[in-house]
Amino acid sequence: MGRYKINKIKKAKNINYGELISMRLFKINDFYTAGLIMGVLAGIAHNFVLYLLILTGIETRTYWKDMAEVFLNPPQVFTFWGQLYGLIASLGMSGMSGVIIALLIRFTGRDYLYIKTVSASIGTGLFVFMVIYPSLGLNFLQHSLNTQYVAFFSFMFYGLVIGYLFDKFTAFND
Repeated sequence: MGRYKINKIKKAKNINYGELISMRLFKINDFYTAGLIMGVLAGIAHNFVLYLLILTGIETRTYWKDMAEVFLNPPQVFTFWGQLYGLIASLGMSGMSGVIIALLIRFTGRDYLYIKTVSASIGTGLFVFMVIYPSLGLNFLQHSLNTQYVAFFSFMFYGLVIGYLFDKFTAFND
């Protein structure tokens, strides 16, 4: 009995605090809050990747410029404040996409998490670009073939990032 207590104390001294923090303290149990926060974080990564693609010349449009064009008149879109508004709107859209994905995970479970997050991300993105934007009179995907491939793979990237974030930092459906 005494030996068991000593081993237990030794195990307690060898705690990996980084693992403990990521496992216990930062788990979000509420699916809506988790979807919103993880969606915005994945949206930041998504916008950063698009920015890098613009710097390399692969992409010619930004998601935040597209979102600015939804809400602002053409002269205002190209101002600093217009671009900032577009960035905030794109992060809001990413957050709402995260909530939709969290709702899907809540109803279907966490099995095959990455397949669900990637497919839901691509589906949500294509719905926005193919249904919502054209109904507003905006034709973003018709500029070039590059734009279509970048949109598809960037939504896939968003799905992978949000899947990772859901896997590591959420606990609903556990």
